[in-house]
Amino acid sequence: MKTRLGIYVFLLLAFPFAGLYLSGMDWSELDARVLQGDANIVNPPATLLTTLMLAGYIVFINHLNKLVNGNQPFKGQLNYLLWVSGAGACLVWLLVYLNTYVASWASQPGNPVMQGLLYTPLFALLAPAVLHTRAFIAALPNVLKVTTSHHTFTPPGADKLAYGLLGLGSLFLLGAANLSDAYALLAWLAPLLLLMGLQLLWNESTVFSGLKTGDNGRMLCAALAGLVVGNFALFAYHSNGGLTLLESEWITQLGLLLFGLLCMQLADVLAENWRGKKRSDLYSKKKFPIPVVVKNK
Repeated sequence: MKTRLGIYVFLLLAFPFAGLYLSGMDWSELDARVLQGDANIVNPPATLLTTLMLAGYIVFINHLNKLVNGNQPFKGQLNYLLWVSGAGACLVWLLVYLNTYVASWASQPGNPVMQGLLYTPLFALLAPAVLHTRAFIAALPNVLKVTTSHHTFTPPGADKLAYGLLGLGSLFLLGAANLSDAYALLAWLAPLLLLMGLQLLWNESTVFSGLKTGDNGRMLCAALAGLVVGNFALFAYHSNGGLTLLESEWITQLGLLLFGLLCMQLADVLAENWRGKKRSDLYSKKKFPIPVVVKNK
């Protein structure tokens, strides 16, 4: 798990920069291209209030889960949720870094330390909110039944699919700085493709694995959860006086759908630590080759 996540972080950090270098551009040209917002759009009160509202949303949606099916998802899984929160915060900061090249929203100049302290708690709540919302949507009556299809999809072999996804994701990241607004979504698709490709290389499932059996519920519920949580966070931020200066509304909405799938895939990677399986359980121990006989005197 740690090896995959380490490779994933390296790819997201290095490939856009490598693409910028290969294109012949430099940072001064990139700064001129990227939208620069006024420093006044950094609104600490709006960010703090949005963080509180999102925390309240998680408590509320968790209570709704209990009312719908009598269960509280993730109850007793505090360590898992902490890992999801930490990894989710790192993921969102990586997406903020990617936006430096794609410019889907205006960057916010200012003290990076202050912004790190201000936004990290908010970013840490997004992935858990998506997971709780997905669990609630899936628990609604007939949702899983409706999202089950008799049409199945047989993907290519795991190795071919893994290399194909990694190749596409890497290509989209390399071209991130040169993509026009119409193709900016390709760059936002890259993080999901890379993580899925790494999963397949390690013979693990992806968020789309249910397509092989016609089980589309997990994928659709995760995407819808990303849309709900993302729009709730944007609404909370705007209603408290914050400005985001988004470049394209349709890219924003499609990006939120992808964000829900990405959070679900990331949570699946982290969940491998809680499977209860040890290496010794997967591989039987060899017996000592020389029998030892002990005689009682």
